[in-house]
Amino acid sequence: MQPASVELESDRTSDPLFPLVTGLYLAVLLTPPAVLLAIQFGLRGAGRTYMLVIATLAVLTTVGWRLTARTERAAERLGSSPIRWLPGTVGLCYAFGGVASLGHLGVVSLLAMFFGLGAMGLGYALGMMARTRYTDAVTAATEILCEFEAGWPAGARRRAIVAAVPLFVVGMAGFGLVYLDQFGWALWPIQMLLPTGTYLVANTEPRSYTVTAAGIGRGNRVVRKLLPWDGFSGYTRTADALVLHRQWRLDIRLALDDLDDAASVERAIAEHLRPS
Repeated sequence: MQPASVELESDRTSDPLFPLVTGLYLAVLLTPPAVLLAIQFGLRGAGRTYMLVIATLAVLTTVGWRLTARTERAAERLGSSPIRWLPGTVGLCYAFGGVASLGHLGVVSLLAMFFGLGAMGLGYALGMMARTRYTDAVTAATEILCEFEAGWPAGARRRAIVAAVPLFVVGMAGFGLVYLDQFGWALWPIQMLLPTGTYLVANTEPRSYTVTAAGIGRGNRVVRKLLPWDGFSGYTRTADALVLHRQWRLDIRLALDDLDDAASVERAIAEHLRPS
């Protein structure tokens, strides 16, 4: 059964946080254009501009909050699709637009730059919140086969940390490239090694898992995601772990020592995945 085929059950009135963050996101995106429009119609003075920004933020946040709260299953619908990351990307592009317009639009450019960064953070937070709510809705509406908490086995975790150390070292050293103009082009590629190392180490940490007919829910108390069964190519049981294989992404390793009943977990997984 695919997640898309599951009839979601959600109480839209019980989750005020998502509509509030949505309202804030829309407010920080729309405030700079509102200020630009007001300036075109003759608004002058720092005090008046400040008051307009505060009032616009308050009004747009309230409107966005109320509209989202009235939209049935808005969070689950967004969380079920990859477009959940679009709001954050829009905010990033917005910030770049503000930087590009510096010197042309005055205070509006500064607002767009800083509000764009705020929209980026709020947008990606919306994506994670939506994904979590979608995961919770799916797991609540399908049969739960088993639940447990597990991380990588100790040996695999040590190897991952050893592999991540050079990524951190080179990534941190990359900050020194700001003083070497001839190597400035390599600054961003090298600094990307830092989040790569963080991703590698973070995946070894214990997570909560919920095995259902729709897929595997994985996460913690704050953030959760649904991993559909068709995203796996099979599983293997080794001497110290159940390894769920994925193409193009890190395999999921479940340390046997972390499982109270490894046989039951393996049976639940074997209902949907073939041994490799």
